[in-house]
Amino acid sequence: MVLKMEFLKLEPRHIKEVYDIRFSVKENMVHAHQIQYLQREQVIEDISQGGGWICSINDEFVGYGLGIHIPHALIGGLFVRPEYHGRGIGSEILERITDWFFSGSDDQIELTTDKGSSAAAFYAARGWVPEGDDEFGQLIMRKRKQK
Repeated sequence: MVLKMEFLKLEPRHIKEVYDIRFSVKENMVHAHQIQYLQREQVIEDISQGGGWICSINDEFVGYGLGIHIPHALIGGLFVRPEYHGRGIGSEILERITDWFFSGSDDQIELTTDKGSSAAAFYAARGWVPEGDDEFGQLIMRKRKQK
């Protein structure tokens, strides 16, 4: 079977798929301090900034990522259904978000993830640098624009 993989700009109409994908993951579960960011109005506001992409394979949505300004550049989330890991979906979405930030005035992007997670290793393999912990004990990672 031929897989038809598409990457689309994330839009508010994708909110159901965002929730479905977000809650399908086995790592980086939602922490109490993150619940506020999953409220429908907040998700729509974040999506409306324009830095998000969603991937579909044969019309099934399987991964999404969202870049936001709060006001600094932040990866607000990057999630791929576990059964689709290792297919380059997360890498492609991350590259699109990174390009979106760096094509503007941003010269640095930040994200947080669980320490010791496969996500932390994923980002490190793509040039993200660990830079301590946030107030909730999550790992802060940053990527700087190449001069």
